[in-house]
Amino acid sequence: MGRFGDSITLDPGHGFRWNSVDGQDRSLPSGAGVRYNFCMSDDPLPSALANVTLVREQRSRVRDLNGFKKSHQVPTEVTEHTNSFVARIATDDLSADLEARFADFRKLLKFKRVDLQVSDPEGGVGLITTPWFDYHVIATIAPDDASEVLWRRQVAEFRSPPNLFSSAFSSVFGNMFDTVELLPPAAIDLADFIDQIEDRGLETITLDYDRNVTWCHVNLKGVLGQLQLTADRVSLVVSQPQSPTRLLEAFFHVRSQFAGINFF
Repeated sequence: MGRFGDSITLDPGHGFRWNSVDGQDRSLPSGAGVRYNFCMSDDPLPSALANVTLVREQRSRVRDLNGFKKSHQVPTEVTEHTNSFVARIATDDLSADLEARFADFRKLLKFKRVDLQVSDPEGGVGLITTPWFDYHVIATIAPDDASEVLWRRQVAEFRSPPNLFSSAFSSVFGNMFDTVELLPPAAIDLADFIDQIEDRGLETITLDYDRNVTWCHVNLKGVLGQLQLTADRVSLVVSQPQSPTRLLEAFFHVRSQFAGINFF
């Protein structure tokens, strides 16, 4: 685990590199990396990973949930009542997901029973807390189609950054995630952000946004993904799910492209 003063680098050709305070160079394999540095501080969570979440959202039919009975009716509208209904009948599916993840975390990450705290599904949400991260699985009614369930699986609250780039962590989640989300500490002034980018006139960056500036989409040359911004959320969304290492590398690379801009 990293300590105060440790420097962590994503380095081209070397993958994930951790230069510790004792002078030892620790490298972990990764994909083609980009260089990004951050230092451990008194806060056990480096600022580079603060408020960052790995996410995958998928859909299934309400009628396919294990708790759906013949006497049930598929919802036709999205209300608090129908969302509660979906959360309730998704309990068995959520429990099965937690059971599978619990086994994976023990086997592949070598966690002991006492290392893992499992919160049984409640209100459509299940949680496993580990020494490295928190894993959530969430089932809600799809906001645009009451006949579907929106599944959200996410990893957040990173507590051991070097381990997030390990082969063990990648083996647990594989190519599960397709989004990195960041909740900025303060609201983003989208108009100011757009103005600064357009003033630079960079050919490597293409912007799209609505006239009321409630959202902004950013495409960067050489980045297989799109940066999507609202005032309270930044998301890097890729077309195909990636390993956690590759996804975080891409996100750090995107962040590095906005140096000097009042962004995030």
